[in-house]
Amino acid sequence: MAKLAKWNPIKEVLDLRDDFDRLIDRFFSRDFEIWEGVRAFDVDIYEDEDNVIVKAEIPGMNKEDISVSLTEDTITISGKKAEEKKVEKENYYRKEIRTGSFSRSFTLPCGVDKEKVKAVYKNGILEITLPKLEKEKTKEVKIEVE
Repeated sequence: MAKLAKWNPIKEVLDLRDDFDRLIDRFFSRDFEIWEGVRAFDVDIYEDEDNVIVKAEIPGMNKEDISVSLTEDTITISGKKAEEKKVEKENYYRKEIRTGSFSRSFTLPCGVDKEKVKAVYKNGILEITLPKLEKEKTKEVKIEVE
């Protein structure tokens, strides 16, 4: 007669956790193919009292190859990164530097004055300063408590 094993729920949870940890490690590994071509560049978007600032890290580009456009509440950064030198694919050991067209769009948190937007590209960082519309600026108002 077969002997029944005692069920250990803690072991089941720990095994599940180990499986999940392995999945996360693989997902965020530099070798995991799903990341190829997903995100062309990294962006920080924040605001101060007067402006919304967009900083995009786009190394290896000429400013002439970067395009910035603005619609009602969306900013789009796009461009094309050309391959510098033709190398046959079979000669590569690893190819992580992306080439080709890219585009990302972001919804702005408030209205901006489109006539006063400034963009500067220096040392691989594109910094776009979008002045807030006067009505969007935070103004402190004293409220009398009765």
